[in-house]
Amino acid sequence: MDSSECLWPSYNELSPEQVIMIKENSFLVKHKKGEQIFRQDQPISHVMIICSGLVKLYKEVDPDKIIILRIVGPGNYIGNISVFYGNRYQHSATALEETETLYASLAEIKEIISSNGKYGLHFLKQLSTEGIMLIDKMINLSQKQIPGRIAEILLFFSREVYHSNDFTLPLSRQELADLVSSTKESISRTLTEFKNDRLIDIDDRKVILKSIDLLEILSRMG
Repeated sequence: MDSSECLWPSYNELSPEQVIMIKENSFLVKHKKGEQIFRQDQPISHVMIICSGLVKLYKEVDPDKIIILRIVGPGNYIGNISVFYGNRYQHSATALEETETLYASLAEIKEIISSNGKYGLHFLKQLSTEGIMLIDKMINLSQKQIPGRIAEILLFFSREVYHSNDFTLPLSRQELADLVSSTKESISRTLTEFKNDRLIDIDDRKVILKSIDLLEILSRMG
């Protein structure tokens, strides 16, 4: 895949000259599993979108504490929430699997936004969507118990990432804990309870969802 095959979002809102500007100032980068794409406090130079793969976005609260904000896949911007806040990233991004990311020059994107209101509106919508997702996550964490949070995550990976009830979790037990604001021990205990109750089969990271209806109830009721 090259940058011409990974199309930048909303080309239909750009003039032919602006499309050329983005293409001439963008490039595709392949990231290995576990590779950091950008780091919190690093200077911002590009706007990025995932072409393939899976990425975790996370905030380093202190040297021993990480909060995973979101798990995102193809078609999603990463880092946009920091782009218009300041000149450094407010969080980090790491590839959970082999990932291809399209980088576009931040200076060129800002120039286009300043002269193209429709494209600017597209960016505002993306930023609003990210903000609402973070608000929804805060509400879920405050209202749901650990089983409800884990059920929601399992359904997310099944439906939105792998499109299958049989998949391999891309996160360790500690990463799952960082995602749902829990502990590694609570995650392990909950997954074992799910297995004993025949909601899932699990072997290390290999998962098979067996009772979708009950997982949905747990996810909804918390």
